[in-house]
Amino acid sequence: MDTVYEDNLRLSQLEYRQQHTYLRSQPRCLSLVFGNACNIYCPHCYQSKNGDNLLRPAEIGRELRREFMGLYPYLSTLRILGGEPFALVGFRDLIEDAASIVQRPIISVSTNGTLIDDQWAERIVRLPFSNLTVSIDGGTPATYARLRQGADLVKVLANVQRIQHWKQKLGSELPHLDSFFVVMRSNFREIPQYLELMAENGFTDVSLQTIEVNRHNAGREPALERDEVIADGAEIRELHGMMQDLLPRERRRFRMIRTSGMTSLFASQGLDTSFLREESEGLYPDSDDLAEAPAPAAPSTETPAALPPSVDAQPQPSDCAAPASEAIDGALCPNPWTTLFVAENGDVHVCFLSEPIGNLYESSISRMWNSPRAMAQRSDMIGGRYLESGCSPRWCSFREGKKAAPPRPDTLAELRAETALLAERAHRTESLVPAAEGPSAIAAVRRMVASRDQRIKELETMFIQLCDNNAALLEKSQEHIAHLEAKADAALAALEKNTALREETQKHIAHLEAKAEAAVAEFRKNEAIHKGAQDHIDHLEAKAEAAIAEFRKEEQEFAHYRELPLIRMADSLSRLLSRLRRAILP
Repeated sequence: MDTVYEDNLRLSQLEYRQQHTYLRSQPRCLSLVFGNACNIYCPHCYQSKNGDNLLRPAEIGRELRREFMGLYPYLSTLRILGGEPFALVGFRDLIEDAASIVQRPIISVSTNGTLIDDQWAERIVRLPFSNLTVSIDGGTPATYARLRQGADLVKVLANVQRIQHWKQKLGSELPHLDSFFVVMRSNFREIPQYLELMAENGFTDVSLQTIEVNRHNAGREPALERDEVIADGAEIRELHGMMQDLLPRERRRFRMIRTSGMTSLFASQGLDTSFLREESEGLYPDSDDLAEAPAPAAPSTETPAALPPSVDAQPQPSDCAAPASEAIDGALCPNPWTTLFVAENGDVHVCFLSEPIGNLYESSISRMWNSPRAMAQRSDMIGGRYLESGCSPRWCSFREGKKAAPPRPDTLAELRAETALLAERAHRTESLVPAAEGPSAIAAVRRMVASRDQRIKELETMFIQLCDNNAALLEKSQEHIAHLEAKADAALAALEKNTALREETQKHIAHLEAKAEAAVAEFRKNEAIHKGAQDHIDHLEAKAEAAIAEFRKEEQEFAHYRELPLIRMADSLSRLLSRLRRAILP
C-alpha cells in the first residue's frame, strides 16, 4: 500500500514539473464538503444553507463513499469539511472508511470546534487525524461571538485543550492544530491578538483569507459587502502595514502562516506583496514537495496497485503541454495537479477557488480528474491564463499573465523515462477497493442525468438549426427595418423642413396681421378725422349757401336801387369826376 502511495507521490511530482495536462497520477488531496448544515450561524459563511448532503439518501451516499475510497490509497490528505462535520450525519462513516483502507494518518478536518468533547478528543488523537483546523475569526471573545453566533471562544479553546491533553497523554504529535481566520473590516485589527491567542493555545499553523461574498451570504446579509469587504484605500494600507510588521516576527512562532486574497488586495493599491509569499505559501494543500527535486523512484518488486479501472479505459492524449516561448514570470499553481475538491451539491473542482470541472451526479470522480475541463484548466494555467481557466479574480488575479517556466531540457529525458516507468506501474495495478455488487443507484442517477443532458443537447441543436433557418428572414427583416428607418428619417427631415417653413410663414402672417391691425387703427383714426372734416365742410357749405342766398338777396336789392333816378345821377356824377381826375392829373 505504501508503495502505491509513494509511487503516486513521485509520479505527481514528475507530471507537475513536466507540466502534463493529462495525469497518470491520482490526486494526493481529496477535499469533501459533504454537507452544509451547521450548529452555529456565521454571517459571512459563503455556503448555501439548504441542507445538501452528499451522503443522503443513504443508498447513493454508500456508493459515493465507495468511489471516494478508491482514491484513499493515493492520498496524503483526506480533507473533510462542512457545514460543521461533527454535526453531520455520515461523518463517522467517512472516518471509518479511511481507517479501513489506509493506516497512515490522512484525515484532516475543518471545524468550528464547538462539539469536540473528551470522547471525540481521544478518538481524534488515537486514530490519529493528521490535522485539525479550527475556524476562529476574532482575537477577542466579543468579536468572535458576533461573527460566530452561537459559539463561545473560551469554550472552543477549552475543547482545543482537550486535544492537547490527549496528545500529551498518548505521546502523539498528531493531529497538527491549525486555525483559519476570515479577514474582514470588523476584525482585521484583531489579527495581532488572534496570533497571540493561537500561539498560546499550541496552534502550529494559521491561515488568513479575505472574505468571499457571493449570492448565498449576500442574500442572507445584504449589507455584508459594504460592512465587511476591505475596499477602502486607507484600510487596505492599514492592513498592509500591519501584515508587513507582523509576519516577519510571527513566522518565528508558527510552522506556517498562509495568506489568501491579500496579494491581489494589496496589488490593487500598488503596494509591495513579496513579504506575503502567497505564490509559494498560499492555500496549496500537499504541494510543498513539488518545488523540490525528489529522489528517483526505486524499482518496485511488489505487485503495483491501483488506478481506478475507469482511468485505464480513458483515451491517452498527448499529456505534456508545449513549453512557453514567451517571458516567464510566475510559478505554476500546483492545485490542479494535486487536488480534487467536492462540494456538497456534487460539483467537483481542482481548487476550491475555481469553477467546477463536473458533477458527481453526472460522472464518477475518477473520470473527472482527466476530464476535458480539468485538462483545459491545467493548460490555461500553464499559459498564464488563470482567469480564463476559471480561477477567482479576487484571490488569483496576481497570477494572471504569468506563464510557467518550461521544464529544464537537460533533465527532461530522464524525467520522462521515470514518468513512463511509474505510469506503467500504475497502469498494471488492480483496484484496492472491491467493486460494489448488484444494481447501482448512483449509476441510475447518472443515466438519468446523461439522458437529460442528451435531451438538452438535442434541444440546443434544434434551437441552433431554427436560428440558422431564420437567419435569412432576420437579415431581410433587418434590411426592411433599415429601409423603413431611412424613410422615416427622410420623412422626419421633410417634416422638420416643413416645420421650419411653417414657422416662418406663421411669423410672416403674424407680421401682416400686426400691420393690418395698425392700418385698421390708422383707418379708424382717419375715419374720425374725415367725419369731422365732412361735418366742417357741410357746415361751411351751409354757410356758403346762406351767404350766396344773402348775396343774391342784396344783389337783387342793389339792382333795385340802381334803377332809382337818384342812384343813376350819382353814378353819372361819379364817372364824370373820374374822367376829370384823369384829365387833370398827369
